[in-house]
Amino acid sequence: MKKTTTLYRIPTLLLAVGITLFSACKKEYETALTPYTEITSFKIPYNSGKDAIVAAVDGENIYVSWPGSTEWPIPETVAPIINISKNASISPASGTAIALKDGLQYQVKAQDGTIKTYTIKLSNGALLPSFRDEETQITAIVGQCNFSIPINNLALDGSDSLYLVNDQNKSYKLLLDKVENGLIIFYVDQQDGSGIPSGDYYAQVMNKFGIPVKSSKKFVSVAADQSLPYVYFNHAKEWQVKRGEIISLPTRHLSKTSDIRVVNLNYTEDGGTNSLSLNFVGISDDLKSIKVQIPEDAPIGISSDLNSGISIRVRLDRFFTQSTPYYNYPIKIVE
Repeated sequence: MKKTTTLYRIPTLLLAVGITLFSACKKEYETALTPYTEITSFKIPYNSGKDAIVAAVDGENIYVSWPGSTEWPIPETVAPIINISKNASISPASGTAIALKDGLQYQVKAQDGTIKTYTIKLSNGALLPSFRDEETQITAIVGQCNFSIPINNLALDGSDSLYLVNDQNKSYKLLLDKVENGLIIFYVDQQDGSGIPSGDYYAQVMNKFGIPVKSSKKFVSVAADQSLPYVYFNHAKEWQVKRGEIISLPTRHLSKTSDIRVVNLNYTEDGGTNSLSLNFVGISDDLKSIKVQIPEDAPIGISSDLNSGISIRVRLDRFFTQSTPYYNYPIKIVE
């Protein structure tokens, strides 16, 4: 019996020592704090999250190179997405909206309390549009075409919009003809043809990301109680017409007294610009179109130019030539 009792006591002692050692090791492992303070990636989403600028992190600096394109000017705030070392924290936190500027600092705090400060080094290649001439006054009539405003740093894809803005900050989006060579060419009319109230206006450019730039002066004046008609296409495919056919051309800002003298179909042939005179028949009763007749001897196969495809000559207090805005589908004369 004595021998048996001795055999049980030895394993019990060893087990107790083992548990003690294991507990000590476990406690030491759980209390070891990590010292890491690295930023492993720093990205700035833009264009509604479709694109992102990837910054270069080197030492204690975050190098951000904003694209050199007016289509992506730096907005008022951005929300960088940041990855950091395990168990660390960063301030401002990832996803927090900040005003991006050179010298802005981030702090990464390791689990053991170590702190590392990172500084943003910003290279801003973006340039906002600016008005080249605010001294030359533009006095216009509702519906009048072929006005242009010279503007620096327009988007290369022609996506900028132009507005007239009054003293109450009410804006009117203009119908554009084209954007080229640093010029926005426009109609003194809204896109839906609803006209613009008379008065004096600032001009404002807005890019496709909604960043506005307004002129410092009012330099556009819209005359009262006057309007000029212009043909505005709305057909959804190539419009085929025949010799002798009478057609109705949708026209904005017509009145019963509109004095239309000439209607031309403009086309390009052998590299040169030509005009075919159409016979003016009259104005529709609803004042929404003019009727013209295709000449019996019109050349077969010609198509109106996509830009200024139809022009009309209108008499007000003087003669004005009004042409159609750019349109994808021409009028084509067929057999």
